[in-house]
Amino acid sequence: MGSNQLSFSQSSLFFQNSKSFSSIVFVFLFIPIFFHCKASEKQLDYLRTQSLGQVSPEEPWKFSPEFALDDKTTTAFCANAKELGSGFTLYLHSYSQFSALRMFNGFHKSANDLKTNDSVKKLRITTFEMETDDLKSKMNIGSTLDLEVSKPKFGKSGFQVFDLDSKFQGNVIRLEILETHGLGSTGRVCISDLQFGEIKKDSFLAYPWVSFDKIKRTIEQFGKAERHFSGFKQLVLANEKGTISFYDQGTILPVFFKADQTFSFSEMYGDGDPLGFLPSIVGTYTILQSSEEGLELNLSYYDGGGIERNISWIFKRAEVGDEDYENFKTKLGTKFSEVFNPKTHYLLVLKEKESGRTFYHYELPKPK
Repeated sequence: MGSNQLSFSQSSLFFQNSKSFSSIVFVFLFIPIFFHCKASEKQLDYLRTQSLGQVSPEEPWKFSPEFALDDKTTTAFCANAKELGSGFTLYLHSYSQFSALRMFNGFHKSANDLKTNDSVKKLRITTFEMETDDLKSKMNIGSTLDLEVSKPKFGKSGFQVFDLDSKFQGNVIRLEILETHGLGSTGRVCISDLQFGEIKKDSFLAYPWVSFDKIKRTIEQFGKAERHFSGFKQLVLANEKGTISFYDQGTILPVFFKADQTFSFSEMYGDGDPLGFLPSIVGTYTILQSSEEGLELNLSYYDGGGIERNISWIFKRAEVGDEDYENFKTKLGTKFSEVFNPKTHYLLVLKEKESGRTFYHYELPKPK
């Protein structure tokens, strides 16, 4: 009986040790799998970009970083050729890795564009691991490398492949243009296309964008931003001939925007509470940004007491189906078709950002 008890104890001890050993094995197996997954995705998940030295940042539809990621050789990211460190940062949704790069250096929309715009001579590529904790972001540097880039040839033979000789990992990729080829007349340096991947069987294998639709959607948003910007240019041109009035039902707000970035709001008048009317103000305006939501304008002026004031207004060129277009249609009701024809006239919108009060101008004809 004592022998049986001893045998049972030994068996129990072996079972416990086996469980412990299995747990240890599982832990050691799990750790490398966890760390490997953190930065092993052979695909890219676009979140957003941020550029440095971009030409005309208030017009992002021209040369934003997304145009170097859209798989089109006729579009390009362009920046100031003389600004040190011009380039862009690419933020990803998840950790990724790559060990090679393929670049279409310069602006290949045409042979003339390649000639008149600079191309990259030296490019610094750096990856980071960005961690967000309590709404604060911390960037830990991963790998960095300076690449010497040859002067490009026009056409698809201009693609250049770079073996980075190591794995670059992270969720942030920064590209800095350190030197440029040539002295193009535009003052811009451009990259038409950029792909991340690996060298496999002596050829470049590009990693796919799992969120390529987001890149395309961002570019579509640039198109909407361009519409608002174009509408504002039309307003400035119309202001050269005289004051333009915006309306909010029975209330009239005469406005004046000039090409020299000065503005005036004549005193608001019409139906309603006189205390809600704006006084006549004169000052300068700055375009803060242009997005699909509209053109954000900062209006700077001095009030009656000599104190400088800054207010924000949103300008839009509303199209059929837009929220502001539908609001305008609802306000006019049965008078809408009598007052406004979207085929022949623009619908311009001015909105005070703080209060949301909105005014419309519907008397500006479209150019024929």
